[in-house]
Amino acid sequence: MVIFLYILFYLFALYAESFTVSNRRYWLMATCIVLAYLAGVRDMSWSDTDVYVYSFNHYTPSIGELNEMSKPFGYSEMGFYYIGVVVKTFTSDATIYLLVVAALSMFFLYKAFDKYCYYPLFGVCAYIARFYTARNFIQIRAGLSYAMILWAVQYITKKDWKRYFLWILIAYQFHHSAVLAIPLYFLCMVKVKRWHILLGIIIAFILGGVYTEFMRGMVEDYVNDINTATTYIGKEYQREWGLGNPVIYFQLAILFLYTIYEKVLISTSEDYYTMRTAYFYSTFILISCSMYTALSGRTSSMFATLEMAIIPTIINTFYKKNRWIAYLCMGAVLSTIFYMNEYIK
Repeated sequence: MVIFLYILFYLFALYAESFTVSNRRYWLMATCIVLAYLAGVRDMSWSDTDVYVYSFNHYTPSIGELNEMSKPFGYSEMGFYYIGVVVKTFTSDATIYLLVVAALSMFFLYKAFDKYCYYPLFGVCAYIARFYTARNFIQIRAGLSYAMILWAVQYITKKDWKRYFLWILIAYQFHHSAVLAIPLYFLCMVKVKRWHILLGIIIAFILGGVYTEFMRGMVEDYVNDINTATTYIGKEYQREWGLGNPVIYFQLAILFLYTIYEKVLISTSEDYYTMRTAYFYSTFILISCSMYTALSGRTSSMFATLEMAIIPTIINTFYKKNRWIAYLCMGAVLSTIFYMNEYIK
């Protein structure tokens, strides 16, 4: 049943491309509100939800009860903990707590959709298919952190390093993997050309397929140093998919198309090169760390989320008479991905 609702929304998103900018913005806002509500009122059987609810119910005080001994259960990021503290001051209802977290995440996503997406509702379709259930139902700390980082990407284009790193610092308080966003600023200061991307992908495959022991040491040192995601480096998580992960080739296809149509796409967004470099950075992480499928997938997804802007702009490069074929193919791909992600609960 849910897959049919997704297909209907996809068709509506295509129809909404003919709306005025202001009307598209209203529909985008309404959609984000609905998505936040659905994530907030989910049942408690979703992975990780019981941990967050237990921490909120038993380890989270109100502001008046907060002291130096107060700390969360199941995670270590105090910024995320303080959201619970604020909510607990007004109510002990865990559903309200989840709604607040979902609303904060969708607020930053709304700002990102509105800023970067040529067709925002089409961008929402890409986000729902690839990231919605994992980010807003399970990985809610990362979901909030990554939404902030996506909003901050614009400051790389503006070379406003103070604001960019301020947002990274804030995002770090909600999920420590936000440190992965630091190198992107410096990478974007060098214009990454097509041959850089091709060479980088070749190197990533070598690291992910040949020098796995070297990468394993690098990954484990990094994870232990920042005390995050240690669960995902155990033997049971090594080489679940490896280089056979189909997401690798999906991202490669998107990256290469986005690069091939460079001359057409640079006129559609001032953030084109920043987004392309960020997506390349994401794909490099995904491939080179592929011996840890879950970990590489989670960390690389920070900037893979830019597909919400990248996919619609790629399709817009097709001639109008042939564009319906691109819409049909992408609709089939996104619907398949959405259907598969329905069962990650």
